[in-house]
Amino acid sequence: MPAPTVAPVCPTGVKPHQVEKHYTVRCFLYREKSGLFVAECVDLDLMVKARKQNMAMRALRDAVLGYVKVAVESGTDSELIPRRSPLSHLLHYYAVMIACRLSILGCERLFNCTPTAHTRCLA
Repeated sequence: MPAPTVAPVCPTGVKPHQVEKHYTVRCFLYREKSGLFVAECVDLDLMVKARKQNMAMRALRDAVLGYVKVAVESGTDSELIPRRSPLSHLLHYYAVMIACRLSILGCERLFNCTPTAHTRCLA
Protein backbone atom coordinates (compact mmCIF):
# COMPACT_ATOMS: atom_id res chain seq x y z
CA MET A 1 0.00 0.00 0.00
CA PRO A 2 1.61 3.33 -0.98
CA ALA A 3 2.29 5.74 1.82
CA PRO A 4 0.76 9.21 1.62
CA THR A 5 2.98 12.25 1.74
CA VAL A 6 1.65 15.30 3.50
CA ALA A 7 3.33 18.68 3.85
CA PRO A 8 2.46 20.76 6.91
CA VAL A 9 4.18 24.13 7.26
CA CYS A 10 6.89 24.37 9.93
CA PRO A 11 7.69 27.43 12.01
CA THR A 12 9.96 30.00 10.40
CA GLY A 13 13.66 29.30 10.71
CA VAL A 14 13.24 25.53 11.02
CA LYS A 15 15.10 23.39 8.50
CA PRO A 16 12.97 21.04 6.39
CA HIS A 17 12.85 17.52 7.78
CA GLN A 18 10.73 14.44 7.35
CA VAL A 19 8.85 12.60 10.08
CA GLU A 20 7.56 9.07 9.64
CA LYS A 21 4.72 7.73 11.77
CA HIS A 22 3.64 4.09 11.87
CA TYR A 23 0.31 2.84 13.16
CA THR A 24 -0.92 -0.73 13.32
CA VAL A 25 -4.66 -1.15 13.66
CA ARG A 26 -6.74 -4.29 14.19
CA CYS A 27 -9.16 -5.24 11.45
CA PHE A 28 -11.46 -8.16 10.73
CA LEU A 29 -13.75 -9.45 8.05
CA TYR A 30 -17.13 -11.18 8.16
CA ARG A 31 -20.06 -11.92 5.91
CA GLU A 32 -23.52 -10.55 6.56
CA LYS A 33 -26.70 -12.58 6.04
CA SER A 34 -27.31 -10.48 2.91
CA GLY A 35 -24.14 -11.96 1.40
CA LEU A 36 -22.07 -8.79 1.58
CA PHE A 37 -18.58 -8.89 3.09
CA VAL A 38 -17.91 -6.40 5.87
CA ALA A 39 -14.38 -5.30 6.74
CA GLU A 40 -14.06 -3.39 9.98
CA CYS A 41 -11.27 -1.59 11.80
CA VAL A 42 -11.97 -1.61 15.53
CA ASP A 43 -9.19 0.84 16.37
CA LEU A 44 -10.49 3.62 14.10
CA ASP A 45 -14.21 2.76 14.03
CA LEU A 46 -14.24 2.34 10.24
CA MET A 47 -16.35 -0.15 8.31
CA VAL A 48 -16.83 -0.92 4.62
CA LYS A 49 -19.05 -3.36 2.74
CA ALA A 50 -18.44 -5.04 -0.61
CA ARG A 51 -19.65 -7.97 -2.67
CA LYS A 52 -16.22 -9.64 -2.66
CA GLN A 53 -13.88 -10.34 0.23
CA ASN A 54 -10.77 -8.84 -1.37
CA MET A 55 -12.70 -5.71 -2.41
CA ALA A 56 -13.86 -5.18 1.19
CA MET A 57 -10.31 -5.56 2.53
CA ARG A 58 -8.89 -3.21 -0.10
CA ALA A 59 -11.59 -0.60 0.53
CA LEU A 60 -10.94 -0.74 4.28
CA ARG A 61 -7.20 -0.32 3.76
CA ASP A 62 -7.92 2.73 1.58
CA ALA A 63 -10.27 4.14 4.25
CA VAL A 64 -7.70 3.58 7.01
CA LEU A 65 -4.95 5.18 4.93
CA GLY A 66 -7.14 8.20 4.14
CA TYR A 67 -8.17 8.60 7.77
CA VAL A 68 -4.58 8.43 9.01
CA LYS A 69 -3.39 10.82 6.31
CA VAL A 70 -5.98 13.45 7.25
CA ALA A 71 -5.31 13.01 10.98
CA VAL A 72 -1.55 13.43 10.53
CA GLU A 73 -1.93 16.24 8.00
CA SER A 74 -4.16 18.23 10.35
CA GLY A 75 -1.86 17.60 13.32
CA THR A 76 -4.65 15.95 15.32
CA ASP A 77 -3.42 12.36 15.07
CA SER A 78 -2.82 12.12 18.81
CA GLU A 79 -6.53 12.86 19.40
CA LEU A 80 -7.96 10.90 16.46
CA ILE A 81 -5.83 7.74 16.61
CA PRO A 82 -7.10 5.50 18.11
CA ARG A 83 -10.82 6.15 17.80
CA ARG A 84 -12.42 3.12 19.42
CA SER A 85 -15.41 1.27 18.03
CA PRO A 86 -18.54 0.68 20.09
CA LEU A 87 -18.36 -2.17 22.60
CA SER A 88 -20.55 -4.45 20.47
CA HIS A 89 -18.06 -4.17 17.57
CA LEU A 90 -15.12 -4.89 19.88
CA LEU A 91 -16.91 -7.94 21.26
CA HIS A 92 -17.54 -9.17 17.70
CA TYR A 93 -13.82 -8.71 16.90
CA TYR A 94 -12.75 -10.66 20.00
CA ALA A 95 -15.26 -13.44 19.25
CA VAL A 96 -13.76 -13.81 15.77
CA MET A 97 -10.24 -13.70 17.23
CA ILE A 98 -10.98 -16.39 19.82
CA ALA A 99 -12.68 -18.60 17.21
CA CYS A 100 -9.63 -18.18 15.01
CA ARG A 101 -7.27 -19.15 17.83
CA LEU A 102 -9.40 -22.21 18.56
CA SER A 103 -9.33 -23.08 14.83
CA ILE A 104 -13.11 -22.80 14.53
CA LEU A 105 -12.83 -20.08 11.89
CA GLY A 106 -10.16 -19.40 9.33
CA CYS A 107 -7.60 -16.85 10.49
CA GLU A 108 -7.84 -14.97 7.19
CA ARG A 109 -10.72 -13.11 8.83
CA LEU A 110 -8.25 -11.20 11.01
CA PHE A 111 -5.70 -8.81 9.59
CA ASN A 112 -3.65 -5.83 10.66
CA CYS A 113 -3.44 -2.72 8.60
CA THR A 114 -0.24 -0.69 8.93
CA PRO A 115 -0.48 2.67 7.19
CA THR A 116 2.64 4.82 7.20
CA ALA A 117 2.27 8.56 7.11
CA HIS A 118 5.25 10.63 5.99
CA THR A 119 5.15 14.25 6.98
CA ARG A 120 7.60 16.76 5.62
CA CYS A 121 8.11 20.16 7.15
CA LEU A 122 8.72 22.90 4.63
CA ALA A 123 10.49 26.05 5.76
